[in-house]
Amino acid sequence: MLVAILMSGPKLAALYGLIPNQLGFCGPRQEKLKNFIAGKLTTAQIIPILKQFEAAYPYYQLIARANHAKPLDKKVVEAYWLGNSYLDKVKIENLRQLIIEKFSAPGLLSKETAIKKASLLPANSKPHHSFHVMVLGSVTGRVNFAGNTKLQDICRVGWGRVEKINAPHPPLKLRGGEDEKIKLIVQYQPLIGVKNIKFGRAIAKEVIWDKTLIPNLKIGDWVSIHWGYAIQKLLTSDVNNLRKYTQNTINSLSS
Repeated sequence: MLVAILMSGPKLAALYGLIPNQLGFCGPRQEKLKNFIAGKLTTAQIIPILKQFEAAYPYYQLIARANHAKPLDKKVVEAYWLGNSYLDKVKIENLRQLIIEKFSAPGLLSKETAIKKASLLPANSKPHHSFHVMVLGSVTGRVNFAGNTKLQDICRVGWGRVEKINAPHPPLKLRGGEDEKIKLIVQYQPLIGVKNIKFGRAIAKEVIWDKTLIPNLKIGDWVSIHWGYAIQKLLTSDVNNLRKYTQNTINSLSS
């Protein structure tokens, strides 16, 4: 089994950036993120890569400035992906300015589009990943979330409780020596609706467990879910924050 480095801000950023990066949606496509997660690269080697994520890194900078922290501090990165009190320190006018200044450039939004999107932001918006997916939308144009609740649900960071682990017996080996990806069944609340988005009733959902990302899991554990993969084992407080700030984003859509 690959040995992961201790959890840190850069590791969190790499974990949540990995799958969309592999899909070609965010940042420069390469294997360095997974190598870092597996402990094969140093933090100093991965930081320049994390800074190239066009959407995530400017949010880290915004949250950090509001809390007198550094962009890749663990609590800053955690605030964007999961949610915590650091989000509450960010002023709406600074979030609007971020969109105009950081997200209008060649390959991103036009200046006119950025100004329009910034002016239309709900006043209770927070710089949480769910906000970026459900309110602002892609700034690179690589994926279109508008009016597609199922796609928004796949991209936003969700959470679920592990009910079943469908591991092959014996474990199958793939080319390159990696274990076959294990499937988890989790209890999960999807987003439903189009104009009036809300959480649906809890359902059983199948997600992929890559042990490179989470070395150990058991029945009853909470996990975060991003693009169909289990990304991180969660504490109850993490689940509460994800629910709170995702619900804030949902509320902002109807404000």
